[in-house]
Amino acid sequence: MARKIAQTVSRLPGALDDIPVFHSNSPELVLEAGILLSTFPEGGKKFSHAHLNYAVEGKFALFFHHSTDSTKTTRPNTLYLGALLGNSSDRPVSVYKTGGASYATKPDAPFVVLDAVLNNDDKLHFAGPGDRVSLDLLTQLTEPEHSQPVMLEPGETKLFQSFPLPKGFILTPLNGRTGLFQFDCDGPVNLAVVSAFAEPGFLSEKPPAVGQFLQVLKDGDLVAPRDKTPTVPGASGELIYGRVAGVAKGASWNGTIASDSQSEFSIRAGQTFSFPLCTVIGGTLGSEQVQSAPMLCRYQDTAYQSHGNYGVTYNLNLPIRNADAMPINIEFTFQSPLKNSNQADSLNFLTQSQRTVFRGTVKFSWTDSLSDRSQTKLIHLVQTQGMVGTALLELNVEPGDLQIVDFSFIYPADCTPPHVLTIRPQKTN
Repeated sequence: MARKIAQTVSRLPGALDDIPVFHSNSPELVLEAGILLSTFPEGGKKFSHAHLNYAVEGKFALFFHHSTDSTKTTRPNTLYLGALLGNSSDRPVSVYKTGGASYATKPDAPFVVLDAVLNNDDKLHFAGPGDRVSLDLLTQLTEPEHSQPVMLEPGETKLFQSFPLPKGFILTPLNGRTGLFQFDCDGPVNLAVVSAFAEPGFLSEKPPAVGQFLQVLKDGDLVAPRDKTPTVPGASGELIYGRVAGVAKGASWNGTIASDSQSEFSIRAGQTFSFPLCTVIGGTLGSEQVQSAPMLCRYQDTAYQSHGNYGVTYNLNLPIRNADAMPINIEFTFQSPLKNSNQADSLNFLTQSQRTVFRGTVKFSWTDSLSDRSQTKLIHLVQTQGMVGTALLELNVEPGDLQIVDFSFIYPADCTPPHVLTIRPQKTN
C-alpha cells in the first residue's frame, strides 16, 4: 500500500563534471564473441557501424557491467571481456591507470542477503559486484598504482586487461562482472570493450591471447542479441530507457547544499528537506531535474542518456547552520521513494515491498563539535522500492552553530533510481 509523506523536495545543487566515461552495458547479456563498445576509427575495420570514432584526452574513466549464461553461449569455453586502448594519432601517448576495481558475481561478490542497515567501517559488507566495486573506490581500497604507464606508439593498440566471466553452475548458470577504472593520458586515446572465448588446452583452458582480442576489434561485429531500443526523447507512449553503450559526460556530481544566495544551509526544527539523487526522465520526484549524464557518442539502438549514472561518484557538502533559538538534532536519511515526477511537496512510499532497488555503501564525514575531531561513518544499505529508511546519522547542533557534513557514495550497478537524501532537524529533548 502506498502512502504520501509531506517532504519539501528541492533540486540537488551542483552538476556533473566534464570527465568522459566509456560506459559499456549494452547488451547486458553477452553470449558470443564480438564488440560491446568501440570508439576506434572505422578505418580498416570489417563492420564500420561498430566503431564510434571518438577519442578522449586527459582524465577519463571506464565502466562496464555485463553478464553471461553458460547454458546459452555459442561456445562452451569461458567468456572473457577485453579492454583495449588505442592511439590513432601521429605521436606517442602515455596512459596512466589511477585507480579501479573489477569483480565477478561468482566467486567474488555473490548477491548475499544483508540487513537493511549495517555499519561498514570495516569495509567488509557488500552484495553483488557493482556494490563491491563501488565500495572499493569509495574507500580507496585499491592499491596505489606503482606500475608503469601503458605506452602507445602512433597507431598502436594494446590490451589494458582481460576479465573472465567464470562459468556458472547447472542450476545457476548466470554470472556477471562489473568494473570501474580511472585513467589519465597525455594524448588522444580510443577504447574498446570486446568479448572472446578461452581456447581449449591440454589440461585446462587457455585465456584468449592478445591477438584474439585484436582480431575481434578488427573483424568483429556488435554483440547480439541486442537490448530493447530506447524511446526517442520527447516521444509519447511507453518509456523504454535502453541500456548504455557509448561515452557519457560526467564521472562525478559535486555540489554544496546551501540556502538561496548563501554559502550555508540555514534550517530550523520542524522542517524536512529532501534532495533527489540519480534522477531520470519520468522520475524527477517533483524537482524537474534529470541528473543522468548526457552521451557524447552512442550506438543508435542504445540509451540516449546514462540513466541512473552507474559508477558516478556523488560528493555533497552540507554546511548546516542552526538558525533556531534552541539546540536541534539533525537526522540524515537515505530513502527510495516511488519513481514519479509529482509535485515537490511530498514523496510516495510503500508500507511493504520486496523489490530491491539499492545495495551500496554511503559515507558521512564531519567534525565532532565536542572533541573537534574528524569523524567518518560508512553505512551499507539495502533498500526496497518505496522504502522510507531510518536515520543513518544524528548530530546535535547548538543555536547559531555551523555543522559541516560531507556525504558521498558511488552509485552501484544493479540499483534502480531514484533516491533522496533527507535532512530532518528536530527539537532536542
